[in-house]
Amino acid sequence: MRRKYRPNRNIYRFYIIVCILLTILVMLFINVFKYNNINRRVIIEAGMELPDASVFLKDSTKQAKYISDTSTVKMNEIGVYDLKIESGGAKYNVKLEVRDTIPPSAELKTVDLYESRPVEPQEFIKQINDGTNVKVSFKTNPDLNRTGNQEVILLLEDSAGNKTELKGKLRISKVKELVKVDMVKREVNLESFLKEKSDLSSASLVEPLEIPGVMGIYPAKVKIGDTVYESSIQVTDLVPPKAAAVNQTIWQNDTIDASMFVKDIEDATKVTVSYAQQPDFSKPGDQVVQVRLTDEGNNETIIEAVLTVQQDTEPPAIYGVKDNTIYINTPVSFKKDVFAYDNRDGEIEIQVDSSQVNQNKEGQYKVIFIATDSSGNTSRKEAIYTVKQPTVTMEELNRLADEILARITTPDMTLREKAWEIYQYINKHITYTNYSDKTDWMKEAYNGIVNGVGDCFTYFSMSELLLNRIGIKTMRVERLTKPGENKHYWHLVNYGEGWYHFDACIHRPPLVSFMLTDAELDAYSAKTRDNYYYRFDRDNYPRTPEK
Repeated sequence: MRRKYRPNRNIYRFYIIVCILLTILVMLFINVFKYNNINRRVIIEAGMELPDASVFLKDSTKQAKYISDTSTVKMNEIGVYDLKIESGGAKYNVKLEVRDTIPPSAELKTVDLYESRPVEPQEFIKQINDGTNVKVSFKTNPDLNRTGNQEVILLLEDSAGNKTELKGKLRISKVKELVKVDMVKREVNLESFLKEKSDLSSASLVEPLEIPGVMGIYPAKVKIGDTVYESSIQVTDLVPPKAAAVNQTIWQNDTIDASMFVKDIEDATKVTVSYAQQPDFSKPGDQVVQVRLTDEGNNETIIEAVLTVQQDTEPPAIYGVKDNTIYINTPVSFKKDVFAYDNRDGEIEIQVDSSQVNQNKEGQYKVIFIATDSSGNTSRKEAIYTVKQPTVTMEELNRLADEILARITTPDMTLREKAWEIYQYINKHITYTNYSDKTDWMKEAYNGIVNGVGDCFTYFSMSELLLNRIGIKTMRVERLTKPGENKHYWHLVNYGEGWYHFDACIHRPPLVSFMLTDAELDAYSAKTRDNYYYRFDRDNYPRTPEK
């Protein structure tokens, strides 16, 4: 008979073992690859906060989160904690190890005992700094029968066995270590030295017999019964300072020193002023400001005042923008006679857009003047500049001006004194003829100098030339006229003390129109029909001083 074939059982076992081993190898390979970018164990110093789960990732740009309960992690206890995290959809088993490698530190305080009382080591501790629990003990026990000061050695040991030795101070006495005495009154109360009032009947002050009048710390001795105890007195300022509150107003985002909110400070010593809480300088409106006054005795007084923070919404004013005449091949300053003033910043820079002007070709061109303050408020004005062929050169005018100035002024004169000589010269030199070419100030300045005839525009033109030649700031002013009324021209001038009116033209009725205020001009105009004579656009010019 033919034998029936039966597979060998050992072969089956071999195949099974091989499959298991291959599976294990594959799993190990996958696991190794999976954890290739993971920090499987992270060590953290005790006392720190629980780190973000991303600390386990080698790529710091990726995010992770804990998916296990982290409440079991005690960051002030040494140990190893098994945690699970998830990142990018994958889950990982990780370990967080809490270690304590830093010895404890502490802030100590002096212990001042009455006699015959025990003391614990914790009494010397003001604050302990360590990531784990710290045990405090005496390295050597203090001598509680010894009065006065003694050094105490404290031993601090944390949960990891890290140790630190610190030196503390123990004082045993029936009297206080320091008593403060007012430097003005210079009176000491014996009872203020005693820790127990029951000792008063047997106590007396041995030293000092007279309190010094100078601030400082001085030795003192108090006798209780038969024992003399050492102490100290601190002569200092014990009276808080006084002051009056001063309300203040500032622009938004400006700052102001705390000292500006107080005046009339009274104290026996030097006083420093600071904010109890920093004001909000960016918040518009009123707010109560608390200012702290601190004297050299550390006495404090709080003064309340009101701070008003105002917004700057008003754009700057541009003054002096007028239609003007300039000349071919003659240098021109478009900013001359034009100024910008801001309610917050004062005089500010003007930007001029003269890109449309072709000074090589006769014609009329638009010029734009722009001023922007520090708050971003902007103003804009436009003027038409007429370009003409010059009838006389600026070089010739300056030569003639220098000849006149050499005759009527001296180098030691002030600008105001020179301006007065210019006023008198022009006022007397020109004969009024009621005619001028009001389109050409250079021509009229030349005509006034050479021929000595003209009208108000001729007076104006000569003034323009001579005043500018000595360096005085000028601003052209033109009368506001109604139909049928004559034009009139004069200057606002500034020699360093503000803007004043300057008009060298003759007047009927007579007027010395030299450095006049707005009020003085108004008073003269009031004598004419409809306040006619010095009527002008006040919004286009700065105000003069009152005097």
